Amino acid sequence: MVDIVLKLVKPEIEVSTVANTVYDCALFRVYTPTGGSDSKITIRDSSGTLLGSMSQPAGFVEIINKATTDTVESNTAILCTPVAWK
Repeated sequence: MVDIVLKLVKPEIEVSTVANTVYDCALFRVYTPTGGSDSKITIRDSSGTLLGSMSQPAGFVEIINKATTDTVESNTAILCTPVAWK
């Protein structure tokens, strides 16, 4: 098993239905808090065009790469932290 080491770049923020660039970062960690519903995470470009979406179960973590101007939104509250590979 390979350990992945991430550098935390900025403080964690909550993202939900309002589009957010997550500090204009390109790489971020997203966590769907436990006790809530599964999240549908959506990425859009700066003009609002849908680039992709995914479902994430409560309690799970993913690392997502996007352009710095792309936005993130979700149907439920998610926690996003800009990161970099260390």
